[in-house]
Amino acid sequence: MLPSRVATVVAALLAAGPVHAQGFFGPKGSTSYLPEVDAYFRLADGVRIQAQVQPYLVPSQQVTQVTFGVYGAWYVADVLRELLSPDQAKTHAVDMRVGVLYNATLDPGTQGPGNLWTLQADLTPRFNLPWMLLASFRNRVSFNWAVDGASGFFFVYRGRLQLEREFDVGRVPITPYVNVELLWQRQPAMWTQFRMQGGLQVGADLFAKGQTVELNYVAITSLQPSRSWTPQVGLVLSSYF
Repeated sequence: MLPSRVATVVAALLAAGPVHAQGFFGPKGSTSYLPEVDAYFRLADGVRIQAQVQPYLVPSQQVTQVTFGVYGAWYVADVLRELLSPDQAKTHAVDMRVGVLYNATLDPGTQGPGNLWTLQADLTPRFNLPWMLLASFRNRVSFNWAVDGASGFFFVYRGRLQLEREFDVGRVPITPYVNVELLWQRQPAMWTQFRMQGGLQVGADLFAKGQTVELNYVAITSLQPSRSWTPQVGLVLSSYF
């Protein structure tokens, strides 16, 4: 099964150890920044719409892009357990999401020009673990069309295994998490990236059904065509209506 294959590959990568870290990760690239704003609108029990704006910045390369996305999401399994987080998807054993995204290059900097249309689908099962841990395995497929200065179609699969735990701090949800992710792309029909991420989500109750603020850090290792890695800092603001 694909989840077990992903877990096997991740375990093999981590088992290499710090002695071989430089050889595996390769040289370090430029730091990128990925702020994000999301708004979730409940349509019915278990159904919602998500609107997303996600800039992408690489200051050292003068690269500026922004992605606009609209998704439909469904919760398709029973409730696992109640949480303080306003994100109701986390309380369900399975959720699905389908969306359309448009990525616009505002300043190509040292990269080539080109915009991107994406049709994306997610399937995320969740599991309760001991010590109040919540595990999820997000399976994401995307069909991508590059336009306006670039050309071609490519398919990407992203498998992400995440562990998180919600803490109740004065009725405020504080949720640290870690995850690992592998990306498979066609073309070139091979695993192209390995990602390790850690972050912290903090809930708020300022308006509507609540908000979350998330700060994260990602180490993105390019596996093909040559080995290198880049750090990425993300900030996500989400509101639930």
